[in-house]
Amino acid sequence: MGLLRWLRKSFERFAPPVGAALPWVGGLLLVIAAGFGAHSWRFARERVRATATVTENVSRFAKDGGVLYYPRFRFRTASGELVQVLATSGSDEIEFPAGTAVPVLYRAGDPQGAVIATAWRAYYAAIVLGVLGTALFDLGWVLRVMMRRRLAP
Repeated sequence: MGLLRWLRKSFERFAPPVGAALPWVGGLLLVIAAGFGAHSWRFARERVRATATVTENVSRFAKDGGVLYYPRFRFRTASGELVQVLATSGSDEIEFPAGTAVPVLYRAGDPQGAVIATAWRAYYAAIVLGVLGTALFDLGWVLRVMMRRRLAP
């Protein structure tokens, strides 16, 4: 019984300040996520779109050990030039097998700077911060409601 009483007292001490702070932290993360989303959207609007085919995955050793796989892809520019590019970011698993069609974005006149533009790659930061912000915001409101009900006469 002593442990349960201690847990209850700790929760009653811990919940009000956390319940007051978490919605603000969550809201701030949502604003930051919206900023990242707007930046990614603007980036995509200013680039030329194309569909590329992954030709191979190049393996390289990671600095912290292990292996990273970088997709190499090729596509035709709007002028008809065939361009082959090695992606600048890789992953520890083969994300795009050879033969996969992927959307790419590049600056007009700079097709060698093309990037793979899947929704996850383009909006990664916005998605992660949005989910985290929503979870923290909701958790803060749940704690607030629980404490109001507990303190209500």
